[in-house]
Amino acid sequence: MKTIFLSSMLEYSGKSTIALGLAKNFEGRLGYYKPFREEVMCVERRVVDRDAHMMKRALNLEASEELLSPMKYDIFNPVSMESVVAGFDKVKDDVDCMLVEGAELFSTGARHNLDGMSIAMELGADIVLISHSTPDALDKIMIHERLARANGQRLKGVILNMCDDPRVVKMMESAGVNVLGCIPTVQELNYPRVKEFVEGLNAEVLAGEEGLNRSVEKVMVGGMTAESAQKEMRRLTRKALIAGGDRPDMLMSALATDTSCLILTGGLYPDQTVLVKADELKIPVLLVGHGTQVTADMVDKLIARIDPSDNAKIEMVAELVRRHVDLDAVWGD
Repeated sequence: MKTIFLSSMLEYSGKSTIALGLAKNFEGRLGYYKPFREEVMCVERRVVDRDAHMMKRALNLEASEELLSPMKYDIFNPVSMESVVAGFDKVKDDVDCMLVEGAELFSTGARHNLDGMSIAMELGADIVLISHSTPDALDKIMIHERLARANGQRLKGVILNMCDDPRVVKMMESAGVNVLGCIPTVQELNYPRVKEFVEGLNAEVLAGEEGLNRSVEKVMVGGMTAESAQKEMRRLTRKALIAGGDRPDMLMSALATDTSCLILTGGLYPDQTVLVKADELKIPVLLVGHGTQVTADMVDKLIARIDPSDNAKIEMVAELVRRHVDLDAVWGD
């Protein structure tokens, strides 16, 4: 049985998305393990790792999310490497290959020798790096490559994500780094669904529930007069408007243009006419208790995630990886 360890150079490198794409393109029995829970969600009154939930559903894995991602890293009260290995052993049975997903940063756990490189070495895993193509990320790739060489570990190479500059590949290869793939930017993958706003903002859905699967391309904060906002509203497609519920003129103007949802702030309910029109158009109206600026800041921090039931996005990811990654080099000896 072979083991592949996926390591991320920076936050939001797309490691989990690439892991999903690789997994969907594996021919055989694939297992999955992520030692440390990070971003969690509630599933059937259980708090589980979001990535573990995604992979369990996408790959029809029998093991529970609690087994697929069993621990949380605490720098003041760390688990042991023995516990990490024991967790791996519980889910590795009867598979041809194990895909192990590291933490959001490859350095997480370094204080207690629980970082990605240390875990990969303990598991006898080959390492595949996932990275953006920013200068900071590229420098970290070189540091990782040198450390792997010094440790005698096998670094298979790097998959560059959201990389649209062919010079990056040439530069990495000239430095001795094997580029396993270069995945271009696909904006559609970065567009969240309205239902992700509901979850991330802990919002109440007042109307338009049938439109929760709408995607959001742009976010507009309605801090201006309705008349001034109308031109901007007509220009922005598939937008989310953040505004107070006491702005019926603004809200009705938004509903007359290409709008994916209304996010009403301050806990202020809108006029009934707004809700009736939104229901008619199947445009969700979300209510939050935060002020407009706080809500806007929260929305900015929401990252588009792939829902396990979103078959269209899952297939899009699988196709991207299939077209732009050397799968034989990833999975081969």
